[in-house]
Amino acid sequence: MEKLARLLGWGNNKLSKMRELLQQLIGIDINDPAIFSAYAEIACFSEGQGTRMEDNDVWIAATAKASGCTLLTTDRDFDHLDPTHLRRIWIDPKTQS
Repeated sequence: MEKLARLLGWGNNKLSKMRELLQQLIGIDINDPAIFSAYAEIACFSEGQGTRMEDNDVWIAATAKASGCTLLTTDRDFDHLDPTHLRRIWIDPKTQS
């Protein structure tokens, strides 16, 4: 995240605020067998639906599913998973709502 922020020209104040927010996030160990299982389930489901998902998106979806988290995203690549595999809230990047 910091790399992207620096590439976007964020100043020290904004970088510092981002670091503070990141410290408040909960870490999830991706070595959890439930995440591996959810990964396989979501990848197979998506391919069966004719939907191609990037590997990183499958990991994100699998982690959300296995941990019971709602996925907040500006990415429409998760639409076909809601509500069957996870709860997804789409945020329009243009209106931020």
